[in-house]
Amino acid sequence: MSSASEAPPGGFLLPTLPSPPASTVNSPPAAITILPQPRSAPLKPGSAKESSFIDYVDRKLLGISRQYEKRFNSDFEDEAASEARGYESYGELARDLEGLIDVVWVSGTPSLQTPYLLTIALTLCTCLSPFPFSPRPTFHLLHKLDMAFYSLLQGANAETGEVLPGFQGGRGKLSTTEKVRLRGLVERTRVAAVEVAGRGGSVTDTEGVANPNAEEEDDLTTDDDEDDVMEGMQVDGNHGRWEMEVARVYEKTIVELGLSLDTTGMGGFG
Repeated sequence: MSSASEAPPGGFLLPTLPSPPASTVNSPPAAITILPQPRSAPLKPGSAKESSFIDYVDRKLLGISRQYEKRFNSDFEDEAASEARGYESYGELARDLEGLIDVVWVSGTPSLQTPYLLTIALTLCTCLSPFPFSPRPTFHLLHKLDMAFYSLLQGANAETGEVLPGFQGGRGKLSTTEKVRLRGLVERTRVAAVEVAGRGGSVTDTEGVANPNAEEEDDLTTDDDEDDVMEGMQVDGNHGRWEMEVARVYEKTIVELGLSLDTTGMGGFG
């Protein structure tokens, strides 16, 4: 999020946060930064900034839930929800979830990042099946969450190696309960991704991920691409082009979770 680098140290202004930057799916892999720059220090527990942050994210999560319910539940009668337009595609849902991931990550507060990212990841998984398979926004979002969880498990930014805010001195680590919950969610999501990707005749692989150069690069977002580059992930344009990405769902998180849970006697992935 661009505001994080421009704000003074310790600043976290809500609700005046600008919209997160558009995803750069077609940018060269070397120029890609998956996660935005977090605050230099965690939000102070019980502070006004923490309260504003929690209120902001909770309202966003509620709004996403309402739009999803309106799209798939004809009996949804909530008055506030009736004013919202239901999601027309998984790409629209993915954009909202990605924006929320960025806001949560910028908070630099592990005690809030972990539970909120778990909630976002659960929403992503739950909402996969009802929509037609949309590979680009799906794998882009999963890759971003993978990087976030992997970073939190290590206590360091997976891209830069820098110690994350709130993790200095061994603080901020995920509890065993959180790791076990994450493991179950990862396994469930991988199964859901296989099932959704295995459907025939319902793939929409060009919608849902904003590209700032779309007008100039329309040829890069067609179904006929032989070689698509997505967040540094090379995908063949032949039959079964997405199998590789399905196999890589949460690949970094899986490795780190397996090592971490093995050391606590809980066992790794089978």
